[in-house]
Amino acid sequence: MRILRPTYPGAPGAAVALALAAILVAGCGGGGGATTGRIRERAFTVYTSLPREGLSARRADAVAAGERLALADSGGRVGGHRVRLVELDSSAAGADTWDPGAVEANARRAADDPSASAYIGELDFGASAISVPVTNGAGILQVSPEDGLTTLTVRDPEVPGEGPERYYPRGRRTFLRLVPADYLLGEAMVAWARENGARSIAILHDDRLFGRELAEEAGAAAAHAHLRVTVSAEARHGQVDYSDVARELAASPADAVLYTGLGGPSADRSLAAVHPAVPRARLYGSSGLAAGGANAGTPILTVDDALPADLYGRPARALLERLRTARGAPTTADALYGYEAMRVVLDALRAAGEDSGDRAAVVDAAMRGRDRQSVVGPFSLTRTGDVTPVRFAGYRDTGGGRSFLGLRGPGGPLHGGT
Repeated sequence: MRILRPTYPGAPGAAVALALAAILVAGCGGGGGATTGRIRERAFTVYTSLPREGLSARRADAVAAGERLALADSGGRVGGHRVRLVELDSSAAGADTWDPGAVEANARRAADDPSASAYIGELDFGASAISVPVTNGAGILQVSPEDGLTTLTVRDPEVPGEGPERYYPRGRRTFLRLVPADYLLGEAMVAWARENGARSIAILHDDRLFGRELAEEAGAAAAHAHLRVTVSAEARHGQVDYSDVARELAASPADAVLYTGLGGPSADRSLAAVHPAVPRARLYGSSGLAAGGANAGTPILTVDDALPADLYGRPARALLERLRTARGAPTTADALYGYEAMRVVLDALRAAGEDSGDRAAVVDAAMRGRDRQSVVGPFSLTRTGDVTPVRFAGYRDTGGGRSFLGLRGPGGPLHGGT
């Protein structure tokens, strides 16, 4: 675990399962006074856990910048308490996604800190499955900017199995997020394929937690939409040659291919191999693919949590301009989610009033589900910790750039989206 600077403003699948099992067996609690639920320190600490290396590093940097700005805008205080931000790295050197060991260590550091009042994380791709049991064991509010792993908040309606109870050893919810659950992303991908005339789909996924779970959810959504799934193939991360995967998809032709894995060089190679093997099939991707940036020229329709910056409204554009001026370079719209995540924490501390040192009171204040006007647009929080309304952006991605095609929901286009 590498620890980035504290801020005082104003002054993969099997490994994940093993790590989660170890956390649950350990009882998930912090040490010492951290599990009492009452903060007796004069300053509150907010921890944030973000991957500073790999595919999501640029987005993580933007989220952290948004968090720092929100805290600075509050003067670094809530009521009579000073609030500090401690940034932790959830990646490992040379890794391309979050690291289970780093995530667990970050969560345990927060759980063991008597001054910890909230934890912002994880950024994405199911990492919160590791940290939520730990922070919940200590009764700490956890806010994820962009992690849509379905079972963190609801029983997956597409894939029967274990529900969110496994993540909450204390028996009460302490987690909320600012993006829709991933099963809705799968439904949106399937709806777009069906809208474009597909009657059969092939599913291509990688060997990561995000890719495999979204593949299951997309397959179940296809069945509900009466689309035939011809094959579900795995393109393992790190392969040099994906011709075997291309042959597997070509042997079971479909009208559309849904790629549910993460982006990056491996995804670029697998899609480049698959595209000529199924020339009549449209390719679809998700926010996981978008995280990897350019896709080496393979044309693909992508459903993404992130909207074009212009669609977030004037306050959001002003905030991004402030960050651009301060940092000397443009910042992605992910900064808006970092800003709002910190605002959720600060508003909860403020709403708790004299009980702001009581972790349970802070959690209750955050989970009340009130309507919020924010830089990511107006939204409400449900009792499960999810956001409504649900909206995604539809894009056409090629090696030459990205074109916005309209807003989309789980059932199809929104507001004239195409």
